[in-house]
Amino acid sequence: MTERFRKHAEEITETFKGFLPPEVVAQVSDEHFDELSMMIESALSASVLQHIEDIADRFGSLAEKVRKEGQRYDSA
Repeated sequence: MTERFRKHAEEITETFKGFLPPEVVAQVSDEHFDELSMMIESALSASVLQHIEDIADRFGSLAEKVRKEGQRYDSA
């Protein structure tokens, strides 16, 4: 998934460059645009990881509910 995020981050950076006047793009080094891409990639990764953690927490809660329901059913 990291490759996917990297490519998407590069696309976002290229789109951003397209919004800038050519003289501004000329003043910003490729290194700085690469750093921007890395920051975007990091933000995408962090966002997705947070979402995955939230889903895992929901699965954990659901598993606990199923376990309790099974115990209640078993003792009835």
